[in-house]
Amino acid sequence: MGAAEYRIPFADRVDALGAVRRYVADNEDTVMRVLTEFSPHRTARAEIRSFLATLDGAEEEIRRVRPGCVPRAAVFVPSNIPLYSYALHVLVASLYSDVITFRPSSENKSQMQRLHTLLAPVHRLPIKLFELSQRKFVTGPVREADLIVFTGRYSNAETIREGLAEDQLFLFFGNGINPFVIAPDADLARAAEDVTRIRLHNSGQDCFGPDVLFVPEGRTDDFVDLLSEGLASLRFGRNDDPDVDYGPICYDSALVNCSDYLVRHARRIRYGGRIDLRSRRIEPTVLLWGFDDKIPLEEMFAPVFNVVAYPSARLLRDRLSSPYFSERALGAMVYGSDPETVKVLSKRHHTCVNHTLLDAEDGNRPFGGFGMRANYLSYGGERHAEPLLTSQAVARNIPTAAPTTVGGK
Repeated sequence: MGAAEYRIPFADRVDALGAVRRYVADNEDTVMRVLTEFSPHRTARAEIRSFLATLDGAEEEIRRVRPGCVPRAAVFVPSNIPLYSYALHVLVASLYSDVITFRPSSENKSQMQRLHTLLAPVHRLPIKLFELSQRKFVTGPVREADLIVFTGRYSNAETIREGLAEDQLFLFFGNGINPFVIAPDADLARAAEDVTRIRLHNSGQDCFGPDVLFVPEGRTDDFVDLLSEGLASLRFGRNDDPDVDYGPICYDSALVNCSDYLVRHARRIRYGGRIDLRSRRIEPTVLLWGFDDKIPLEEMFAPVFNVVAYPSARLLRDRLSSPYFSERALGAMVYGSDPETVKVLSKRHHTCVNHTLLDAEDGNRPFGGFGMRANYLSYGGERHAEPLLTSQAVARNIPTAAPTTVGGK
């Protein structure tokens, strides 16, 4: 089907998305009050900007990608970025999905309920919030869906996928190690500033945060000093304070996991390491590792910086090409000039040079890497790890069909 012949399956809903976009822009303070219950003020502002930009690009995305009609879609909303996820996986998807049922994470159920209560009367689309257990969601809407979108842990994704039929399209959005590499000629001050910005995004509770930073052995001390100096200047406070740099940790599991991690590796700490359970504050913490140390690269929703001193670019490239990194390949960042390392990473990662993954993200374009534990598409009994955009996955895998009348409008 040529671009000139394509018709958006539910083109009348474009106006509904425009109405939501205007509502959020005109009532930003109302939306901010909901978002800042879990996110710092600056993160919430950035999430609203991403939400608006994604809706601005929605019609162009659908006309460019040309998905067919999906009768039923089921969406597992992640525990963070609730408003942005509502745009990515619900509102934009409504242009080609007749009925969408979504289930919030137990962590942000109340927040998602209030956002949906605010926005549903504006768009008036067949978008349903499912409030029962995940088990009932899986045995109900998921079993009936043509498209399933899941954001979360790989093990949970596999459990759900194994119960699906071959003609159900399943998209898994997970997380990666997201290595941050500093080349020998890098501007250390810029690298320290940018890695602080992405690692402290949402107080460290974001899947784009790098789990490991590789720094040349000869420059490691200088980098750790710059990084620590910058972290010492950051301000902790309430999420609704626009002047704070980071706020309380939302998730009990993050507090427990981070506490355990820092206790086990206390001798590696070079800066920070304090946790205040009453205020739920985790002080930004820098740990220093040798290249041959066995580093437990566990994803933590916490402001933890694992700095690894590497002896040579060749050994670093071998490490980054290993199966462990490859199967978790999502994004990577390289600062300075090291084209060979960029080449190695780019084979499997979405690789940014001298800017962060946050800077590169575009809600209307495919994103991710080629690591099966980071993100994959499953259809017809086969899995494929690749950068994902839901509309594109639908266009390539679900046979084109005329719009149905399952949900009415």
